[in-house]
Amino acid sequence: MAPKETNKMGLPNLPSALGQIYPPDRFLTARAQLLPYESDALTVFRARPLAVVLPQTQEEVIETVRLCHREKLPFVARGSGTSLSGGSLPIEEGIVIGLNRLNRILELDPQERIAVVQPGVINLDVSSAAAPHNLYYAPDPSSQSVCTIGGNVAFNSGGAHCLLHGMTSNHVLGIKAVLPDGEIVRLGGRSLERIGPDLTGFYVGSEGLFGIALEITLRLVPRPETYRTLLAAYRSLEAAGEAVARIVAAGILPGAIEIMDRLALKAAEAAVHAGYPEGAAALLIVELEGESIEVDPEFASLQKIIEASGSYEIRVAQDEADRARIWKGRKGAFSSVGRLSPDYIVQDGVVPRSRLGEALAEIERLSSEFDIPVANVFHAGDGNLHPLILFDGNEEGALERAEELAGLIVRMCIRLGGSITGEHGIGMEKRAYLAEMFNRTDMENMIRIRRSLDPYELSNRTKMFPEMGEVPPLEAKPPAPAIGSTLQPKTVEEVCQSVRSFPSLVCRGGGSKPALSRASQTAQILDLSRLSGVLEYQPEEFTFTALAGTAVAQVQQILSQEGQYLPFDPVLAGRGATMGGTVAAGTSGSGRQRHGGIRDFLLGVSFVNGGGELVRGGAKVVKNAAGFDLPKLMIGSLGCLGVLVDLTFKVFPRPRRYVTLELERPNLADALEQLSRLKSSGFNLEAVDLEPPGKLWVRLGGNSETLSGRLDRLRNVLGRGEARTDEEESSLWQRATDFAWSPAGASLVKIPVTLALIPSLEEHLSQISCRRRYCSAGNLLWLAWTDALERLESILQTLGLGGLLLDGPGAGPFLGLRDGQVLTQRIKQALDSQGRFPDY
Repeated sequence: MAPKETNKMGLPNLPSALGQIYPPDRFLTARAQLLPYESDALTVFRARPLAVVLPQTQEEVIETVRLCHREKLPFVARGSGTSLSGGSLPIEEGIVIGLNRLNRILELDPQERIAVVQPGVINLDVSSAAAPHNLYYAPDPSSQSVCTIGGNVAFNSGGAHCLLHGMTSNHVLGIKAVLPDGEIVRLGGRSLERIGPDLTGFYVGSEGLFGIALEITLRLVPRPETYRTLLAAYRSLEAAGEAVARIVAAGILPGAIEIMDRLALKAAEAAVHAGYPEGAAALLIVELEGESIEVDPEFASLQKIIEASGSYEIRVAQDEADRARIWKGRKGAFSSVGRLSPDYIVQDGVVPRSRLGEALAEIERLSSEFDIPVANVFHAGDGNLHPLILFDGNEEGALERAEELAGLIVRMCIRLGGSITGEHGIGMEKRAYLAEMFNRTDMENMIRIRRSLDPYELSNRTKMFPEMGEVPPLEAKPPAPAIGSTLQPKTVEEVCQSVRSFPSLVCRGGGSKPALSRASQTAQILDLSRLSGVLEYQPEEFTFTALAGTAVAQVQQILSQEGQYLPFDPVLAGRGATMGGTVAAGTSGSGRQRHGGIRDFLLGVSFVNGGGELVRGGAKVVKNAAGFDLPKLMIGSLGCLGVLVDLTFKVFPRPRRYVTLELERPNLADALEQLSRLKSSGFNLEAVDLEPPGKLWVRLGGNSETLSGRLDRLRNVLGRGEARTDEEESSLWQRATDFAWSPAGASLVKIPVTLALIPSLEEHLSQISCRRRYCSAGNLLWLAWTDALERLESILQTLGLGGLLLDGPGAGPFLGLRDGQVLTQRIKQALDSQGRFPDY
């Protein structure tokens, strides 16, 4: 095939300092040496860099980036080159920094369930290293045997099991990175929780535009006790899609739901001899995972649904070898189509799950109209399409016609309310379509953020954003008016007008976290409690959108009517907490143990920046990798970066019943040992809380028929304890999330921790009379502090911890150490250059 040639011939002089950093065998300039780096997996784009450098240490990467900044030399970081969007295409006037030699797993801590890795580590190698501890790394892109963690971070890679487990951003806890100007930043850490903006989540998916990740702290999860996998063959694609709808309607939450069409099946058989049923127009793969006692009856229900859905053949994996055979063809689908066509383009747009049938019918129509075969493979559980457009690049005009067809599919995804990319990113391929998914204001704000970190646009130049011309600065601050009564906007436009009209504003929601909404004498209070209401709720999509002032309790009531809930368990609902305030504070409750915190469920946001502009980020589908992850940036931002006006969340089916085992251990050491055992177990636990020195609460949720047996198994591990059920059990956790245990007048402080740090922290806190409760199996401390805050500040500084003051006296809101302040300030300059919002 004839690729697009973008490289200029000839090599200008490179900075001589590069030759001082790298020996000749790691400083490649010869044409033959550069050839393997001229494209990534999207070979229709090619460019020849000036040079490729192959660092072996972090220090070499940092020195190279700083040199590039001094010399204004563009650079592209590259791992295995598996990008399907041209995301690691070289820049013809720049260099490639190859990271494959930074391939060490620096630490694997089974107790804390984390791995600290270099960017060149292969995805599957993490799970292999964790396997002896019965742990694994959940994100599983099809290329997981060759793709690198650094590349996964850059593009927020997904995989077949995203519906249940989320994408890369849901499994990255911390990042050490070098920004494009050579500044070193540390974001996040080892705890599942954090304070301040979720900079770690925001960095993931930035497609190399924010510099280079040097160390990545990954969350590991226990390997499920059992997998139950089946495949079902159908005579039509529509029938397979209808089966997916039935599964979701039944409240079953599989680890994966995948569909392959006739052409994809033909390719898989030719390539890997998967042994799939003959004559199928569509093949459905569904996999459940978890505790056997819970999965087995759910799998029986799943089988009944499949049997009633018109499938003509059903196969159930009998062992791990069977399971591997079922997945072999699906995992190899992209490479397999090479047996059917010399060239192909793969798209990865997302549509709402309920519109999958409509999308597939349109793809079939376009395929016929263009007379171009299209093989369909898709993550049916989250609506992530993978149409493989087959063509022969040696035929004149074939590439251009295939690209035109691909473009129409991308635009269809936008039209149906989805995203232009679910896991491959924008790269070079989809730059033109980003401006169709987001408006100009959205794009300008993303570009301002990019330039605040990389003013010369050196890092992965030309990727993600189309040419947009001049991006103007935000409007100037107006003269300060007299401070009047509290502002209470009822509409988004009124919020925008308020921001434009006042030079200093502090946001307030339901007032449930008063320490976060104190106004100075010169600041105007912007009360968002009247900006309320659920704008859209689609139970079949597991999504809803609400205005920021909507009470959490109202949302919980609406969801409960459909048997769904907010798995991150927002706190202070009983005190009037709002959805916007919950996101701005970044507060999840004890129930975040099973499925994750706010970062795992916030899909989209709209906010008003310091210039009074309405900015949108994310999407209304459960999978999206288009543009910067502004929703993550808003989590924990405390109204410093913008005023949240509406939010879109993912939700899950609610467990039908709960039971809590309450135990009293003789001392802290024994209680922590029990927590450690629980963290590495295969139990699907809803919550695990500890009140020092030794009181434990362990919550199970699920079907009434299985809870009793699961409780018995839990008692075999922990001891007898006392079981709480029904209203008594519900009241116990309601008191926890509303902090009814906190004494009147105490300062309520959120402190991210880890299990390993609890003994040191308790040495200090046990000497002081203060109520406290550790949740999320030792990842978060809620502290009711009655002493001077200066004393707590000293303790946190000594232990290298940070805290967030939610209620009580004190200047606040941050205590102890904070990370990423340099990055936060640069982003704030981009979104609030005139300083209208607080600068904590």
